[in-house]
Amino acid sequence: MNQFSFFRLLGLGLIIIFVSGCMEDPLEVDLENTNLNLESQELYDISGQTYQIPPIIGSKTKLYLGEEESFQYKVMLFATSYISSESYYTTLTSFLDTAITIDSAFFTVGVSKDTLENPALFSMYYFPDQGDSIFNESKTHYLNFTDVEISSGMFVSSATEESYQVDSTTTKYRIRFPAEVLFDSTFADTSMNYTLMVKSEEALDEMIPFYSREYDYTQTLTPKLEVFYREFIYPDSSDTSSTIQVDTLTRTFYVTKDISIMVPPEISEDDTTYITVGRGKGLRSIIKLNFLDSLLLPEQTSYDQAQLIFYMVPDSNISSFSIWAAPLTDTLDLMGFSYMDEDDYSIEGTMLSSGSLYDGKVTINIKDFLQNQYFGNINNMGVKFYANINNNLHRDIHFYTADHDSLYPRLRLRYVSP
Repeated sequence: MNQFSFFRLLGLGLIIIFVSGCMEDPLEVDLENTNLNLESQELYDISGQTYQIPPIIGSKTKLYLGEEESFQYKVMLFATSYISSESYYTTLTSFLDTAITIDSAFFTVGVSKDTLENPALFSMYYFPDQGDSIFNESKTHYLNFTDVEISSGMFVSSATEESYQVDSTTTKYRIRFPAEVLFDSTFADTSMNYTLMVKSEEALDEMIPFYSREYDYTQTLTPKLEVFYREFIYPDSSDTSSTIQVDTLTRTFYVTKDISIMVPPEISEDDTTYITVGRGKGLRSIIKLNFLDSLLLPEQTSYDQAQLIFYMVPDSNISSFSIWAAPLTDTLDLMGFSYMDEDDYSIEGTMLSSGSLYDGKVTINIKDFLQNQYFGNINNMGVKFYANINNNLHRDIHFYTADHDSLYPRLRLRYVSP
C-alpha cells in the first residue's frame, strides 16, 4: 500500500468511528492494521416527473415591465416603510400635522439602462380600499394578483423616464412620480397598507429593467418615497399669528418589499416530456431513486461519494444553470405532469445540496441524504429538483429520462465498509 492510499484509508477510518459512535455496536478500528473495503457502484433505476407551480420571482435584484420571449411583466408592486430612514419619530402619519406644509413628494424607481433613446410613460397607483396583505414577495403571482386586483388601484400620477447626473461623468435613469396626493387620510393615516403599483400605459415591445430593493444594500438605488416639507413652530401655542418657519426638510421612506407580476408563456412539449426545471415557468421535478430501499450494503457502511448525475438535452441558449436538490418528506406520486396552485412537496431543508451545469450535465452530491437514509434517520421519499434563485428567469433546463439510450440519469456511489 502506497503512502497516499494509507492516509486515505486512515481518514476514512476516522469517519467511520464518528458516524458509528451513536450505534449500539460501534465498530472498533485498529488503525495500525486497517482492513477496510472501498467499493463503487453505478445505479440507473432513476425516474422523474415534472410539475408546475405559479412562478415566484420575488427577492430579485431587478424588477421588470414589458415582454420578452413571451414572458409578460404586467405591473410592479412596492410596499413603502411607515417610518422614515432619518428619524424613528417621523412617520407617514406625521405629515397630517397641520403645522407641516408639504412642498413636494416623489416616489422614485431607478431604471437599469445605459441609454434612454425613447423614454416610456408610466403611471403609479395605490389601493385605498384594500386592507393589509396586498402582496407577498414569496406568495404573490399572476394567479392571485390578476387584472381584477390591478384594476382596483387608484391613479396617483404619471411620469416619463428621465436622466439625472450622479457626477460629472456618470448619468443614471429613473422614473420620478409626483406623490403629494398620497399624504391624506387614505394613505398616510394607516399602519396597514402602503402598497404602490407601477405599470406602463402603453404596450411595451421590450422588457425594461428596474432596480429593486435587493440590488444595492447601500440603498443608493433602492426605490423610495421622498417628502420635502416645511414645519412651522408656534412659540406660543395660544397665538398662532406669530410663527417660526423651519427650513425645508427631507424625509425618505425606502421600499420594504417589491415584486414584478409576471405571466409565463405556455409550457412546451419538451417541458412535460423531459425532466425539467425552470424558475420563470415555475417548473420543478421530483426524482425517485427506486433502488434505495432494496439496496444491500454491508453493516456500518460509510459513503465516500454519492453523485447524482443528469444529462442535459442540448440547448444553445443555456450556458450556465444551477439546480437545488433536497430530500422529500412527503409521499411521492409519479402520475404524470401536473399543475399545482402551490408547491405541496415539502423538503428536508437541512440536507439541501446543489449542482451546476458543466460539460452538458449537472452533478449533485447527495451523500448526506444517503447516509441519513442508510441510518434510518430519513425515509426514501425521493428528491425535489428546483432552480437556483439566481438563474435566468427565462431559461428552462431539460434532462434526459431513463428512456434515453445512453444519457439516462445515474447515481455513482463509492463507500467503505469493514
